[in-house]
Amino acid sequence: MSKSRGNVVNPDEYVSKLGADTVRSYLMFLGPWDQGGGWDDSGISGITRWLNRVWNLALDEPGEAAQMDEEAASDLRRQTHRTIKRVAEDLEKFRFNTMLAALMEFTNYLMKLKEEHPVAGEAWREAIEALLLLSAPSVPHLAEELWERTGHSYSIHNQLFPTWDERLVAEDQVTLVIQVNGKLRDRATVPASITETEAREVALGSQRVQAHIESREIRNIVFVPGRLINVVVGS
Repeated sequence: MSKSRGNVVNPDEYVSKLGADTVRSYLMFLGPWDQGGGWDDSGISGITRWLNRVWNLALDEPGEAAQMDEEAASDLRRQTHRTIKRVAEDLEKFRFNTMLAALMEFTNYLMKLKEEHPVAGEAWREAIEALLLLSAPSVPHLAEELWERTGHSYSIHNQLFPTWDERLVAEDQVTLVIQVNGKLRDRATVPASITETEAREVALGSQRVQAHIESREIRNIVFVPGRLINVVVGS
């Protein structure tokens, strides 16, 4: 865009109508920051809807009597810490568009959870605090307002950035590749913590693997934790 071509967009018009946070976030969300591109406001309403959801989630405080069940709270904590990790890593690498995408996914997850479960409790409070703190670099004015309205001391921009618990961000399940003599014969979804003994049982119990082993001698089994198991048989 340039003045000589008459195609300059005045951001003040959008800021006065939608707010600086909305415009800033939309510019961050359009694509990789270092690649530039033409202005297109066709999707800016999506940012407005996201910020409205954040506002409603933060201020619609659930009653303390409606406690979340243990399974839902555990899943919420995992999602919270995985989002913290994604946002922190994207922010460090200036991947603002994918950072905002992670925040939008987390917001949608919280909205759905709130519709399906009672959400009072420590896990919910942690999730809302994380959502505000993670959003602050993108929407500083909204985040500050919500931080104060939810009973926190001034200012959200003086707080430490959230950190994640590695135990909570680890995947619960992995896809185990099962080979016979180095050739793919099957796959199985297994716990990420599966042991070699357990992986052997899964591999040897597979009908597809059995079809390629039949009565042949098993000479060796190679196990790569969290990735694959290879059954080596004689000819």
